[in-house]
Amino acid sequence: MTPAATLLAVLVLGQFDPYVRSRVTPGDDATQCLYWTQPSITWNQSSFGNPDTTSDTEFEAIRVAFQSWEDIFAACGNLTLRQGPVIDERKAGYLRGQQNQNVVLFRTKVCSALVAATDACWKAETCGNQYDCWDDDESTLAITLTTYDKRSGIIYDSDISFNASQYVFTTANGPTCFPPVTTNCVSTDVQNTATHEIGHFVGLDHTRLASSTMFPSAQAGEVSKRTIDSGSRDFVCSVYAKGGASQACLHPVMNDELGPKGGGCSATGASSLGPVLMAWVLWRRRRAREGRS
Repeated sequence: MTPAATLLAVLVLGQFDPYVRSRVTPGDDATQCLYWTQPSITWNQSSFGNPDTTSDTEFEAIRVAFQSWEDIFAACGNLTLRQGPVIDERKAGYLRGQQNQNVVLFRTKVCSALVAATDACWKAETCGNQYDCWDDDESTLAITLTTYDKRSGIIYDSDISFNASQYVFTTANGPTCFPPVTTNCVSTDVQNTATHEIGHFVGLDHTRLASSTMFPSAQAGEVSKRTIDSGSRDFVCSVYAKGGASQACLHPVMNDELGPKGGGCSATGASSLGPVLMAWVLWRRRRAREGRS
C-alpha cells in the first residue's frame, strides 16, 4: 500500500472511532484538543424558551439531556455540569470584556428573511445576535459555538442554539410525525438534539459511527441519541478521569496567559493569539419524498 493510500485508510477508519475529540484544527492530530479545565461549569437556559413546544417542556428536556452527561461525570469524571438560573440572555458566542454565560437558546426566526443582504452583520458574522435570528445553514438542526485558547485548547465558553426557525421541536414519546401534526409524537426531539450538542460542549467532535450520540445527523422521529453510547462515556472517563487533571492531547500545554472565564481575571486577550470560535452542527439528511430537511 502506498503512503497516500495508507493515510487515506487511516483517515477513513478514524471516522468510525468510538469517539473523536474536538481539535483546534478539526481532524488535524498535530493540533491541540479542546477541553475544560475548570472543576465546575455552569450552564443556563434562555428564558424565552421555544414558544412552539408544548407547555414549556423543552426546559425539562434540556435539563434531562445535561443530567445524562452529568451522571457519567459523577461516576468517573472530574467535571461538574451545574444548571444555573434561567436568564434573559439571547446572545451566543464569546463576548469580549463582558460576563459570559454558557447559554442554551432557541432561534425562532431565520436571518435571511429579516436582514438585508447588504447589512454589515453578515460579514461580521453577528446577525444572529444582533437580530435574534438563525444565521447558519437553514438545514442545520442545532449548533454549538465554543470559544477556546488556540494554543492550549482550553475552553472558556460554549453556547448551544436550536434552529426553531425551520424545525418543529417536540418533547413527547410516540410515533414519528411531521408538521402540522406534532402532538403526542416525535418530530425533531429536543432531548435527542441537546444530548448530541452537549457532547460538543464538553469537547467531542463527530464520529461516523452510526450508533454514537455524536453521529452528525438525525432523522425525524429519532430519539436514540437520548442515551449516551459507551464510546462517549469512555471519553468522559479517560479525558476527564475522576481524581486527575483533564487531559490535553499535546504537551506541553501553553496556557500561562489564560485567565478564568467570567469574573476574576478577564478572559479578553486570554492568549497572545486571541480566542477562537468554533462551531459544530447537527444536521438532518434531506429526504426527497418528503421534500424537507
